Amino acid sequence: MNVTSSDGATTFSSSSIGNFLSPGLSCSVSRKGNEDGESCNTSKGKLFQTGQIWSFYSGNDDLPLYYGRIHKITVTQVFEEEAEIKMCVHLLKANSFPENVIQWEDKNMPVGCGTFSVTKCFRKFTTDNVSLQIVPQTSMNGNEYIILPKIGDVWAIYRSWTCHKEFKDIGSCTYDIVKVLDDTSDYKVLALEPALLTNEEEEKKTFFKAAESRHPDCDDEDGSEVIFTIPMSKMLRFSHQIPASRVTKKIDGELRELFEVDPRALPTNVRVSRPLSKGEVREG
Repeated sequence: MNVTSSDGATTFSSSSIGNFLSPGLSCSVSRKGNEDGESCNTSKGKLFQTGQIWSFYSGNDDLPLYYGRIHKITVTQVFEEEAEIKMCVHLLKANSFPENVIQWEDKNMPVGCGTFSVTKCFRKFTTDNVSLQIVPQTSMNGNEYIILPKIGDVWAIYRSWTCHKEFKDIGSCTYDIVKVLDDTSDYKVLALEPALLTNEEEEKKTFFKAAESRHPDCDDEDGSEVIFTIPMSKMLRFSHQIPASRVTKKIDGELRELFEVDPRALPTNVRVSRPLSKGEVREG
């Protein structure tokens, strides 16, 4: 680990050991702990460490459609200002698929699941670029990573999937949000829909619940039920995983299982327009 200091700025860098907690993502938790007179609980922040795999945002689509492995982390702090974390990330590239998997005709289309290898191509990111830490299966030689939908995961899927989609149209694609129920052979999933809560504090968060019905434009092969199956041959229908945590909330007097999700990772067509709080002004 290297430490340099110049003009009041202190820089820490690590390419092999050590980890860093993102202060920008944990500061609200830390302040809450201080106000309550308790010790700061920084474990709820995002912990960055070399060798980790993360999904990240890139391009005009503004969705976390890509994966990378952290190679080096640099933390810079000027006096008492909040520390800035920068990461050198090697991009992952999807390997060839088995013959039974229908592949994209446009090879520029992003791939959300499959087997990936680390490339020599790298980019520099801040904590604003990353979405979700991925814990993949690793090959015996450690050079390949298997990323697949797992039971309990929340994913965005292409609503009407076809292998003819083109990368230039990625920004206009429509999606559905699903929870993975079974990944034994094919993928059994449950459709989710936004849950609007009336509590003023909860309105600032984004929740999804089990859908009561499917969207009228859903894929005909899915059927009309909220639980349906995506065959392994169409695994590329899974676009990207949504950061989500399972919570229990009371809706209409009944306790319901909900998912609190990161709204930034939601495609435009499923983003929730919540009511404005008193005195709040909508941006734009």
